[in-house]
This record gives sequence, structure tokens and C-alpha cells, in this order.
Amino acid sequence: MRFVDLNGDGVISDADKTKIGKGMPDWTYGVTLSADWRGIDMNLFFQGTIGNDVYDFSQRGDIPLNNRPAWILDRWHGENTSNRIPRMTSANPNGNWRSSDLYVKDGSYMRLKSAQLGYTLPLDITRKIAVQRLRVYVSADNLFTFTSYDGFDPEIASGGYTTIGIDRGIYPQSRTVSVGANITF
Repeated sequence: MRFVDLNGDGVISDADKTKIGKGMPDWTYGVTLSADWRGIDMNLFFQGTIGNDVYDFSQRGDIPLNNRPAWILDRWHGENTSNRIPRMTSANPNGNWRSSDLYVKDGSYMRLKSAQLGYTLPLDITRKIAVQRLRVYVSADNLFTFTSYDGFDPEIASGGYTTIGIDRGIYPQSRTVSVGANITF
């Protein structure tokens, strides 16, 4: 790793530290789209952030037993291998795991947070089975995420910490698909 001597004194020290990112987004947004036609209904909820950075703490090799993304396999592990990602070692003899812009990444994203598609049966059919209203549906949560962030999840959870914008390798939000029915007698 190479660090910049920002103050020009010839020594890499705490005096060379500078701000290299921000965890708080410039914009947080959400959009809901709903439509229905002839008994078919659809509801989509998109949400995301723009203008925030994520410090990818999960990449650091000096943190034992941490979940890591698959791209960490491209780390340095001998001659003619990666010159971008340091070798994985908890010893850290070169100080490679100090905070640097290597770990700061664009955290902006857009996610299809929830989607639901349903169908309400016509009244002439439901009355024959003594039901006032019958709607069947399929729904999904966290269906798609559009982002350039290569960590587990750009919508990072704090994992009990009070920090914002730090990805500590917490397991990402799960994608769920549900099938159901609303019945009114």
C-alpha cells in the first residue's frame, strides 16, 4: 500500500489524515407505483440513496472471522497477482490495514424494496362459494438492487454500532417471496 504524505514532512503520520468520504447521503428517496385493471392490481415500492460513501470495513484482512465478499479472492497472494488488494494477514507488517480511500466506495443505490401482484376474483364467481371477496397475491421483498457497490449490501445495517456508512460485513437483507389470499365472508 502507498499512503500520501499530505503535509509534505516526509513522514506518514496522523498529521497526514484527511476526510475521504461521508456516510450520510445527499438524498434519500422512495417511490411508490400502483395500478389496477380488471381485478389485477400491482404495487411497487422503490427506495434508495444518492451521494453517500461506504467504508468497506469487511475488506480489511486484520479483522478475524469476518464475512467477506467473493472479490476478496483476487487479493495479493504472490508474484504477478493483485496489485490493488493487499494480502490477507492479521499480522499487518506494512500497516496496509490503516484507513484509506481503498476502502471508501460509492454507496448510492436503488432497490425494489417491495412488489405485490394480485388478482381479485369477480363477484359472480365468489358469491357461488359464499365468499364476499377473494383476492390472491404474490409479493416479494428486496427483489432487485441497482448499485455499483461491491460489498454485501449498500443498505448497510449498523449491527449494534452507532456509526453510519460503515460496512462491517453484516449479513445482507434477505429476499423473500410470499403467496397469500385475502378472503372476506
